[in-house]
Amino acid sequence: MQFRQILGLALLIGAYIILIPGLTEPVLHITTTLDKGELTVLGKEAILNSGSIPNFLMPMTLEVFNQIQVSGSVVVQDTAKSILGTAQDLWQDENLLVAFLIVFFSVVIPVLKLGLLGFSSMMQRFAWSGRYAKWSALLSKWSMSDVFVMALIISFLAIKASANTSTLLQTNIQLENGFYYFLGYCLLSILASQLLVKESK
Repeated sequence: MQFRQILGLALLIGAYIILIPGLTEPVLHITTTLDKGELTVLGKEAILNSGSIPNFLMPMTLEVFNQIQVSGSVVVQDTAKSILGTAQDLWQDENLLVAFLIVFFSVVIPVLKLGLLGFSSMMQRFAWSGRYAKWSALLSKWSMSDVFVMALIISFLAIKASANTSTLLQTNIQLENGFYYFLGYCLLSILASQLLVKESK
C-alpha cells in the first residue's frame, strides 16, 4: 500500500470522525434582543397619536409618560441548531421535502460516496474494485456538502449585515463548533477523494 493511499484512507477516517459532531453540534447560534426603552417610546408615540386621548387629558398624559423611564433589554429569541436538529424541526413542521433534501444531500450522499471510495481503495487487488470508484465518482456530482457550507456562510454574512438595522431589535449571530467540524469534514473528504481517486486510476 503506497503512502498516498495510506494518507488518503487516514484522511477519509478523519472525515468520518468529525462528520458526527458536524451534524449533531450546533452550527449557528442566533440571539435576538428587544430594547425595552425603544419599545416604550414607540408605545408612547402610538398612544399619543391614536387620537383616543381627549384634549383636556393630554397634559396629564404627557406628564405621566415623562415619568415612565424604562431601560434594558429582553431576549426574544435564543436558538442554536445543528444540521440534524434543523432537519428534524423542518420535518416536524411538515416541510418534509426540505428536511429530506438536507439529510439526503448533506449526509447520505457524502457518506455513501466516501464509503464506496474507501472500500474501492482497500480492495484494489480485486478486479471488480474499480466499479466502486466509478460509482463514487458519479455520486460526487450529487454531493452538496461544500455547497451547504457555502450556504451557511452566505446566511451568516447576510444576517450579520442586517443585524444592526433596527434600534428596537438587535440580532447577534455566531458560528458554533458544528460549523467548523462540518467544514473540516468537507475539506478532509475532498482531499481524501483526490488522493484515493488518483491512486485508484
